[in-house]
Amino acid sequence: MKSKISLKQLQALESVVRLGSFTLAAKELGVSQPTVSNLVNSLEQHYQCRLLDRSGSVISSTPLLNSIRGDIKALIALRNDIDDRLTEARNLHSGTFQIGYSTYQIAMPFISEFVRAFPAVDVTARALASHDLLPLLYTGEFDVGLITAKELPPDLSGKEISETRIGLVVPKDHALADNGPVSWAEVAPLKLIQREPSSSTRQIFDAAAQVARVKLTTILGLGSWGSIRTLVTTGVGVGVAFGQECQNETGLAFVPVADKNLTARHFLACLPAMRHTSAVSNFFRIAEGKRHL
Repeated sequence: MKSKISLKQLQALESVVRLGSFTLAAKELGVSQPTVSNLVNSLEQHYQCRLLDRSGSVISSTPLLNSIRGDIKALIALRNDIDDRLTEARNLHSGTFQIGYSTYQIAMPFISEFVRAFPAVDVTARALASHDLLPLLYTGEFDVGLITAKELPPDLSGKEISETRIGLVVPKDHALADNGPVSWAEVAPLKLIQREPSSSTRQIFDAAAQVARVKLTTILGLGSWGSIRTLVTTGVGVGVAFGQECQNETGLAFVPVADKNLTARHFLACLPAMRHTSAVSNFFRIAEGKRHL
């Protein structure tokens, strides 16, 4: 009878590629380093394929492993969840949980509540533009992602958690600060400080301007709200951001642009196979309780 892939092999493989080391994987799994090597090598030999790239100083995954890494992580998580349920340990007394997010004002209330509810879980949260976050969600690098998009990608499981306006950010003493919604004609001559081109905020804003047939003057593309805030405060230019990003910001005002296309939707998403694991389902429950549309 042809032997099949074992859970121990998958656990060893996932640990090695996540930690970049056979030694660290062995320490995490509580076995010897040769045991981990044998588990991974036997898997590669059985299927006559390469799953790990050992050519560099740090071990990394091959394209083949990347294509199935999310499924492997989901399978391991489901196995752990079944074990927890069978032993009546449903309250997440241990484990790790990786979160990717694109906008910290949207994500942090959910993350903070999860950490308070499950203090024994080792939580890692990483900020990325949605365009850069999604590939890591698909490969299993993140358990869940909080992304900004027009629609939820069809091959992910998730829900909309918030909707927000995109507009201008100016100092409170700026001429536009108290004028209410401004027109694209008023936006055109401004020196804009935007997000990087891969950012959903930038893409939505630029697309709306193109529809309005307005040529924008973007002088900088930055990776974070903090950088935009600093340069707006010092008078370098006018920022482009979500309305939530300006809340409770001393000295700054959010100015909406009169355009219905400047609306961003925020989604909580995960791989379908991860949706009913304990950590992910509890994070969704927290987001459901806190969301506001």
